[in-house]
Amino acid sequence: MNAQSRPVGLGEDAEQLYRHMLRSAPRSVGEHADTLGWQAGETEHVLQQLEAMRLVRRTPEGLVRVDDPRASVGRLLDNEEAALDERRRHLLDLRGSLESFESDYRRGLQLSGPRVPPWEQVAPAEVIGVIEHLFRTSDGPILQVTAKPTSGPGHQDSVHRHWASLVASGRQLRTIFPLSVLNDPGWDAFAHRRAASGEHQRYLTDDAIRVEFGIFGRSGVLLEETGPDADYLLLRPPAMLDAFSILFDELWRRAQPLLSREATAEDVTLLELLSLGFKDEAIARQMGLGLRTVRRRVAAMMDEHGVDTRFQLGLAVCRRGLLP
Repeated sequence: MNAQSRPVGLGEDAEQLYRHMLRSAPRSVGEHADTLGWQAGETEHVLQQLEAMRLVRRTPEGLVRVDDPRASVGRLLDNEEAALDERRRHLLDLRGSLESFESDYRRGLQLSGPRVPPWEQVAPAEVIGVIEHLFRTSDGPILQVTAKPTSGPGHQDSVHRHWASLVASGRQLRTIFPLSVLNDPGWDAFAHRRAASGEHQRYLTDDAIRVEFGIFGRSGVLLEETGPDADYLLLRPPAMLDAFSILFDELWRRAQPLLSREATAEDVTLLELLSLGFKDEAIARQMGLGLRTVRRRVAAMMDEHGVDTRFQLGLAVCRRGLLP
């Protein structure tokens, strides 16, 4: 049975009995039970469910009849669609009220002063709830610098579910990782899973990452303190947000993306010919490729390395060790 096509409120047994009756002539409950091999009491119980949904009816003679499902099931569908439309109208009304609620809230802030401190200490047990609140109350990109990529609150399942909804809404997620994570044999699968969720990743030498932090739009900066079982520090002043945003932009500029796939031997050959000064036309003839294919592959590698020129591409592939 396909539960996805089952009418709302119709269980598996009820659907089986209903389909049986649709294919049968009008009969008594006992005859239907005998045909299905069911107990009489069980059949009667399921039949009452179908009667309550007005999918079947009993005649004065004690026979069970079914009507054309276009009318009976269609009526259920109409009722569900009407309820869904009403729910949608309610949600639209609530969304329309959100702006006025926010206006009232800001007015209250003006009258009573700030309701939250400019900074506060957050215990590890509370940090997940704080992150979820920052997700909901912020807009703009989510920026993160981490030295422990497979641990900490940013890697909890509940946080990842928020990330997926943020990406769907158009928010940008950018994370800087230390280069040492590339030595982890499980890192490739982890990085691809994170990238598939919409995260943009770059890598920086470990000694360049002196502090771990996350920036949540204009709502706050979450800073991890050092030491075992250390607390977190949540900063809200605009000046602090600006300072950490500038720091992140500088680290992001210095960090390098990696190829999203392993470079093939053909890619390496193409890069070697480029480094020797061959023109695109000569590379195409040498490799037996079309000119457009060569240019398309070069453009794809530039995009994968996050560079704008072929000179920058040469520097990037040398850093990764693809070319001497």
